[in-house]
Amino acid sequence: MGHVDTSTRPSAVPASGARRPAAVLRPHVAGYTGFHTRFPTPRRRLELPTGFVTLVFTFSEGLWVTRTGELAAARLRPAVVSRALVAGPRTVPAIGVHAGAVHGLEVNMSPLGAYRLFGVPMVHFEDSLVDLGEVLGPVGRHLPERLRSLGGWDERFDLLDSVFAARLDRGPDVTPGVRGALARLWTDSGPGALARATVDTGWSARHLRARFREEVGLPPKAVARVFRLQHALRALAAGVAPAEVAAARGYHDQAHFGRDVKAMTGLPPARFAALRGGLPPGSALDRMPGRITSVLLPPETG
Repeated sequence: MGHVDTSTRPSAVPASGARRPAAVLRPHVAGYTGFHTRFPTPRRRLELPTGFVTLVFTFSEGLWVTRTGELAAARLRPAVVSRALVAGPRTVPAIGVHAGAVHGLEVNMSPLGAYRLFGVPMVHFEDSLVDLGEVLGPVGRHLPERLRSLGGWDERFDLLDSVFAARLDRGPDVTPGVRGALARLWTDSGPGALARATVDTGWSARHLRARFREEVGLPPKAVARVFRLQHALRALAAGVAPAEVAAARGYHDQAHFGRDVKAMTGLPPARFAALRGGLPPGSALDRMPGRITSVLLPPETG
């Protein structure tokens, strides 16, 4: 791979668009983002665990993606093979690489929303990137080309609204206990949070794990880890010292915090903060309100 430009300024103004979905979909889908950018050199983005499900449509060649816990061992896969990939909730980073020009559309949805819309156990998405045709059938197989053929972002977003809204009544119901536990883990991600969330449901820990794997895609302990990471990264990005973040978020000590951040992002806390360069959560680099989603990686050498 050649040198990578880490500048945030493209060589031309990107033809991009973003929109919230139709009102009926908003409990399930966070938003749509269209992108068509041209940069002078290749770029690499580190995509961090967020707890959300990401669906990417590619309208041109040149986008490569991977999921790995070790950045140096990343094996890239061309997204253009299927034109659409689904990545479920995860505890390890992903890397997206493009040669400078990239054109496509991204959908971010909650795991419970994806469970309703796709109608398959969310554990199906746990360890791999999934082709959309596997979970939406013929509609999914033809959707990338239908989107690509349309002339503008609003038309594409309207089509997604139509396709997703038509699936809402066909999908499985979300268990109220899972919904409540997921919300509890986001607001209460410190020590003992999982035990408190389990008590709230009235279920055994084993039953809660089974329901989470079905409807969320990760076990509750992994979800709690991801949510705690997100809160910690928000603080780091805001300039809070790692030792203070570790204490505030309930890690055993700073070393425990450093190990967890490295395992889930591929970066030590100080390196993450340096690469973010002071950008706050919700910056142009991030694709979802309230989440730290991405870091631009430095140029490869050698």
